[in-house]
Amino acid sequence: MLFQTIRTIYSRIMRLILSIFFSFCSVSLLFAQISVELDSIMVTATRITTEISESGKHVSVLTREDIENMPVTSVDELLRSLTGVNINARQSFGVQSDVGIRGSTYSQVLFMLDNVPLNDPLTAHFNTNIPVSLSEIGQIELIRGPASTSFGADAVGGVVHIKTNMYLQRELDTGSERGISIANFDIAGGQHNLLMTDATLAMQANRWRFSTSARVSRSDGETYQNPGFAAGVSSQPEYNTYFDLFNISAAVSYRFSDRLSGYVRGGFDQRDFNARYFYTRSIFDESVEEIQSRWLLSAFTYSHGSNRTEINASYRSVNDIFTFNSDIAPVNEHTTGQLFLNLSHQIELAGESSRFRYVRLMGGAQYLDKNIESTDRGDHRDGMGGIYAIGTASWINGLSITSSLRLQFDSAGQADLLPQVSAAYNLQNLIFRSSVGRAVRVGDFTERYISSAIPNLTPLRNIGNPDLQPEKSTTIDLGIDWRPARNLRLSPTVFYRSSSNLIDYTLTNADNIPNAANLLPGENYFYAQNISSSSTSGIELMGNGNFRIPAGTGISLQGGYTYIRTTSDQETVSRYIANHPSHQVSAGIQITHSWLSVYSQSEYNVRSPEAEMLVDGVVPSSYFITNLRITISPAQSGVKLYTRIMNVTDTKYQEILGAPMPGRWIMAGVQLSL
Repeated sequence: MLFQTIRTIYSRIMRLILSIFFSFCSVSLLFAQISVELDSIMVTATRITTEISESGKHVSVLTREDIENMPVTSVDELLRSLTGVNINARQSFGVQSDVGIRGSTYSQVLFMLDNVPLNDPLTAHFNTNIPVSLSEIGQIELIRGPASTSFGADAVGGVVHIKTNMYLQRELDTGSERGISIANFDIAGGQHNLLMTDATLAMQANRWRFSTSARVSRSDGETYQNPGFAAGVSSQPEYNTYFDLFNISAAVSYRFSDRLSGYVRGGFDQRDFNARYFYTRSIFDESVEEIQSRWLLSAFTYSHGSNRTEINASYRSVNDIFTFNSDIAPVNEHTTGQLFLNLSHQIELAGESSRFRYVRLMGGAQYLDKNIESTDRGDHRDGMGGIYAIGTASWINGLSITSSLRLQFDSAGQADLLPQVSAAYNLQNLIFRSSVGRAVRVGDFTERYISSAIPNLTPLRNIGNPDLQPEKSTTIDLGIDWRPARNLRLSPTVFYRSSSNLIDYTLTNADNIPNAANLLPGENYFYAQNISSSSTSGIELMGNGNFRIPAGTGISLQGGYTYIRTTSDQETVSRYIANHPSHQVSAGIQITHSWLSVYSQSEYNVRSPEAEMLVDGVVPSSYFITNLRITISPAQSGVKLYTRIMNVTDTKYQEILGAPMPGRWIMAGVQLSL
């Protein structure tokens, strides 16, 4: 009966998507067209900047305008609108989410900020701890598929590259000797004592730019019955999903000459939140967590004629204090440091008599140093890096090919050769694209050492494995981008990924865990292991378009469908592999008329259900979520008044077993631009 219901809902959703697609085509013939030149947006699908249409990759871009208008409060919520992205959140508002791309695990996605990696050496659960305000973000690029040859380890499922306004504009002159100042303020409040503020100040004059921003997001959270109280192991009858998030950053860029420019950004990020059942299914779990991050990044570029040299450097220090249950376990404290260095040189070859529009070649080297001091994981240090070469060529007949090769060294001293090739063929309104490449990922400090120093570890908690081998995978995809009209784009893609030595936590009896001496005999734990092999295949369908009807109303539509199937050659109870929707549908509609804008973003997920009654944990087999934003913009005032309604349908659901997602949550705010 349940299967029939799911199938009926799924078929209706698919009919709705198809009708939207066909409506796109018919509406575009009836109404005045609006040019949407998505293919001309410049992206770094590899380290070499190219247009989307020439990258050969399935790339999506969220612009500054998208970020301002969508009904979201954090980067991970923004990513939910993109086809092929699967989110397993433990809380909304940017508290914590695991992001997968094309069915990858959350550890197989590389997050980058201004061309340096953000992935945390302690655990990939922290990868979405984005240390800049939403108002400072100028562009987010989603690169689907492997990118380890260009960016290094972890880029297996794809890359999320966040670029700030300052980074995008660092090499531009203002064209004026007079200083210019820009200020943006956003303050909102809502249910459960929610307070959100986001402020940015930018100043610029001729050769220099400066910006600073701060963001606060806090709430008492929702109240839930405590399963531990009913089981007699806790004195708290209820608990709250509170959170208190704060970050501040500042950046400066300066053009020393027409050839040399420099950019430096630093900041501080602090998080305090309820973490109950975020990582375990133990009835004793009463977790709270505090995280502090300090970070500094820089980019220096030297351009002369067809040559360009860039140096990127960053350092990030993170202190994590995790309290599982103060009555039965000591506080765990982890301090990690991460140093990143990258040097690259690019040369462009082109000629008027050549068959090529351009040929760009890049060579470079990268180094990543990671260290940890931990009360339950011990003290460790890893170093890894690689040497890479990238070449891209664009012919005048519309063919573009990018090829890259990297020799990657991991922390154990092993070397892997990682090749990748992508190609695109542009026939004006139709673009054929394909890519194939290899990628690797090394287990983080948590996967190798978690809970190894905790005596008499309670059952159903995670235990690390210091003998893990690096993950390896090969991915191939094939797709087209079709523009039946200038204001309409349809993009189907198929992909396949074959992986070996995948790292995941599997439910294992303590008697079968040979390298941990702190476990209770006969009890079960989630033990980090290399799954022998796994394969993931899928389909992505995406469409978007902008239209204007005669009454002066603008309509923007976007829709997507993703099907993902993951199989393994071992019969294991896996915790993270295949923890993704099998069917995923997203739809966004924005209607703008004069001073009024309404933006609705919806998603429907079908996935394998899970249940653990001991902790009131239920991951449903399917769920539908809609977020809504209504904005009023008085003409030329620089003021916007808005209302956001998160989870309009008040859907009760979990994406991580035991961690309830928020119900309907209403907030209102004002944005001011000066």
